[in-house]
Amino acid sequence: MNRLAGFLAAGALLVCALGHSAAAEPTAPDLPAATAAPPPVIPPAISPAISVEGSCPSLAMITAAVAALIPHGGVDLLPHSGKVEVADLGDRYRVDVLAPGVPRVRVFQNDTRDCELRARFTAVFVVLTLLPPGWLLDVQPKVLAQPTPAPLPPAPAPIAVAEPLRPRFQLELGAIVDAAPAVFEAPRMIGPGGELRVVRRLGSVAGVLAVALEPRVGFAIAGLSGRQTRVPLDLGVRLDRRAGPFAFGGEIGLAAAIFHADGLNTAMPQAGTRLDLGGRAGILLRCDRWSARAAPFVGLHALLFPWPYQIAVAPAGTLGSTPVLWLGATLGVSTSL
Repeated sequence: MNRLAGFLAAGALLVCALGHSAAAEPTAPDLPAATAAPPPVIPPAISPAISVEGSCPSLAMITAAVAALIPHGGVDLLPHSGKVEVADLGDRYRVDVLAPGVPRVRVFQNDTRDCELRARFTAVFVVLTLLPPGWLLDVQPKVLAQPTPAPLPPAPAPIAVAEPLRPRFQLELGAIVDAAPAVFEAPRMIGPGGELRVVRRLGSVAGVLAVALEPRVGFAIAGLSGRQTRVPLDLGVRLDRRAGPFAFGGEIGLAAAIFHADGLNTAMPQAGTRLDLGGRAGILLRCDRWSARAAPFVGLHALLFPWPYQIAVAPAGTLGSTPVLWLGATLGVSTSL
């Protein structure tokens, strides 16, 4: 019994000692809990690639305009599958938006180069193309109030304008004067008169037929005074070249002249009618824009008759020959038929 009581006392003392030791031992500081794994970071939505060529509008202006249309997210809410290209074309600018697989292109006209206005129009076009209509509930009224300009219509194909047909006939009526210098045994002669020329267009060239009348052509040679009545004729071709309101023409062809000569101071009246044959060359300057019906012109020409006739009176004999060379000028008006 005593032995049992001793064991009980010893156990009580041991329990008390252990309790005292546990109470006296300092409490260890709280260890930090094991570090938990960080939650996965969700990357923000990738905004569509926006490239700007030129300076009006700039990328910053476009981004700000899109943010004004989509206040809660801006360009980050646009689908990353889209692609935007903006090109400054001077008085115009082009916006290319590649929606999922479908390209959209608009060309806007803006002569004043208002970059802020360009940025707003670009933002409206981009947002309307890339976002469904439900996303635009928060659009600011002042931005929507800006009307989107209609796309420019395609430029019409140039219409070929046929050159007006040139008249096929022309009539040229003018005053003429021919002068023969005193060369090759010929007396000097001057013959004023009038001339009518008919011009027929044949493509790039024209045929010319002319008749003139010189009623009084006086001359004197070796004491003989005479007078001629001449009817010059010519048939040739003309080539024209235009320079503004003027037309330059060159002519070459055959020439003839019917003339009747009278001796005025001979003892016995003497007269004769002959035909000269030769060639003619001339130039012409015409103003085609003088009026709708008439065009003034001036021309110069030369006539060559290589087979002259002798001028002879009885009993003196041969005094000279008819002229070989004639030089002349024409001033008149041309009309088209």
